[in-house]
Amino acid sequence: MAEETAPRRSARTAGKPAPSAPAPTPAVKRKAPSNEPAKSGEKKSKPAPTTKGASAGGQIKVGDSLPSFKLKLQDGKEIDTGSLKNAVLFSYPRANTSGCTTQAKLYRDNHTSFTSESYTVYGLSNDSPTSLSSWKTKQSFPYDLISDPQRKLIKALTGSDDKTRRSHFVVDGEGKLAFVELSVKPVESWESALEFVKTQ
Repeated sequence: MAEETAPRRSARTAGKPAPSAPAPTPAVKRKAPSNEPAKSGEKKSKPAPTTKGASAGGQIKVGDSLPSFKLKLQDGKEIDTGSLKNAVLFSYPRANTSGCTTQAKLYRDNHTSFTSESYTVYGLSNDSPTSLSSWKTKQSFPYDLISDPQRKLIKALTGSDDKTRRSHFVVDGEGKLAFVELSVKPVESWESALEFVKTQ
């Protein structure tokens, strides 16, 4: 009788290791969270490269290359803004208005002063090519007008895409932004830009 009960006890004990077998797996799962802080620490170091782009906040800075946007001139021809070099751009809120016309006419009247320094002048606004074409013809502007309806380049230069600030910018021979003046007066824009160009 004693010999018969012994195997039954060993059978019961043989079944006990099975429930104890999963015990090590929870321990392994607990170790995994201990590695997560290290991973989160690595993620914090990743944003650093994004700071390399000066246009990350929407506005480029002096020394940055002009971004490449495919925009249209008043005659419908396409221009790649990233290819501009030795250029003066002046921005204005709206074509064919008094202040903007004053600003643009002064660039017209002093156009040769810029070209003699080997700089090309461009007007910049969010007006349509048709509107710009009419204005250019009416005022006999000797330079091209860039249409930026979505204010892509305007935002890159001024930091704002909800309005166009009267400003001017100088792009050097390497296609980099060399000079910026925001929110200027219509009568002062051309002279300030020219003074900088002459120092180059």
